[in-house]
Amino acid sequence: MIYLDNSATTQIAPEVIETMRECMENSWGNPSSTHAVGRAAAKLIKDARKTVADYLKCLPEEIYFTSGGTESDNIAVLGAANIKKGKKIVTTMVEHDAVVKVMTHLENSGFEIVRIAPEADGSIDPHKVIEAVDDKTCLVSVMHVNNETGAIFDIECIANGAKMKNPRVLVHTDAVQSFGHIETNPYKMGVDMMSISSHKIHGPKGVGVLFIKKGINDLKKSVFGGGQEKDIRPGTENTFGIAGFAKAVELIDQNENERIKSLRDKMKTELLALGRVHYNGCENASDYILNLSFEGVRSEVMLNALDSKGICVSSASACAGGKHKSYVLAAMKAKFADNAIRFSFSRYTTENEVDATIAAVKEVIKLFRR
Repeated sequence: MIYLDNSATTQIAPEVIETMRECMENSWGNPSSTHAVGRAAAKLIKDARKTVADYLKCLPEEIYFTSGGTESDNIAVLGAANIKKGKKIVTTMVEHDAVVKVMTHLENSGFEIVRIAPEADGSIDPHKVIEAVDDKTCLVSVMHVNNETGAIFDIECIANGAKMKNPRVLVHTDAVQSFGHIETNPYKMGVDMMSISSHKIHGPKGVGVLFIKKGINDLKKSVFGGGQEKDIRPGTENTFGIAGFAKAVELIDQNENERIKSLRDKMKTELLALGRVHYNGCENASDYILNLSFEGVRSEVMLNALDSKGICVSSASACAGGKHKSYVLAAMKAKFADNAIRFSFSRYTTENEVDATIAAVKEVIKLFRR
């Protein structure tokens, strides 16, 4: 099997599996319990919190463990919307479903939602976001890297510009697709909240983090329980998942980026050379995502043909519920959106796999175009 759908999820690293196994055997107590077994679990979570904080270059007390990117997005957006600093939110048309759907919910509840359209190449003009901010704006929520095109958005410019127009505005970014691949320093970026997820960096599913900048104490709570995570995300902690997440963070190797870039560039160059193949993206894009449209071959046809050859790719976000239509490409007004395929890479992707995928795509195009 050749797996090139790493934007949906990644293979769990063997070291992560071993860490979780050890945790299940030795640190299985409830972290809220005061006896020895409970204290062992609590220490594990404390250490994991520091590991993530050190990577983000922030304080451990600014790290809140959640069930993943979707919950982190919801806590951030709903929490900011309900602190009564205004009834206007600025976001984009190409956010992850977790943000898109909570924005629709808030709009139905009386909020004004301004959705900034992408440029034709999938980029977001930061000045259009800033221009939409006014004294009624309580939140700006813009993702860092788009999960379908890989476009990198200038969050630092957006955050700084938004706060100059309205110092009370909160800025949130979904950094699920950027964490571990490009720099994600929340202080340098100027954000108040940042969502990240474990299973995009070879960690387990069901665990993520929400960074909340120190001093933001008035986020409205929507879930109530035993007070864990300082009431931001109450409920008994997923100790095994948190341990696995921390191990995955320790394994991040930025030196892999150049190798991944060379693989992506090779695939992009060779497939575009076939003719009637279109790149859906901008130049400032993640090296881990490549979105191409193949004229004459619909997305589902290419997906099924490659799947039959043991090659796993996708046509849109996995969170779109298996639908082939991409609202991201639709917002970009991509001419061949129905022919789009997303290839996404990881540290385990090899050059032989890329070569085999290129050969398979050529074969599929030749067959179905004829």
